[in-house]
Amino acid sequence: MAENRISIELTTEMVEEVRQLVAQIEEKLPFLLSLTQDERASFPKLHRENEIFVEETIRAAEQHDAVLPDYIDVAEMKRDLELYQQLGRVMLRLNRLHEKVNDTIHIAGAEALATALVTNNMFQIAAKMGVDGMDRVSSDLMNYFNNEEQDQ
Repeated sequence: MAENRISIELTTEMVEEVRQLVAQIEEKLPFLLSLTQDERASFPKLHRENEIFVEETIRAAEQHDAVLPDYIDVAEMKRDLELYQQLGRVMLRLNRLHEKVNDTIHIAGAEALATALVTNNMFQIAAKMGVDGMDRVSSDLMNYFNNEEQDQ
């Protein structure tokens, strides 16, 4: 069998504590938005190259505000850029955490499935050897496995 890369038991309390910590993060950021895919696609996307453009535009606007109409709110543009940059730093940490959680879920699931497959092979061998009840156990397990494969 493959190397067992993870063997951890999370208590219900630990899981709940982590969920509460995530809820605390959400409470600290009550202004976060949820966009539909269409909404997301309808807005221009800021990236490093045009972030510099925005920064330079803010600098120029602050130096030459006399030529700008009143409806251009340079202070709001500056606040939006600062929020973008601050949340970007938060997102980097969250993305790293998300990736680690995802990878750990992947390994834990892979190890459970690999062991279940080997275990079922043992049941199949036991059934072929005539061990009482093993044909039923193996058949039932294969039905679960086959149903899962069809659902995907």
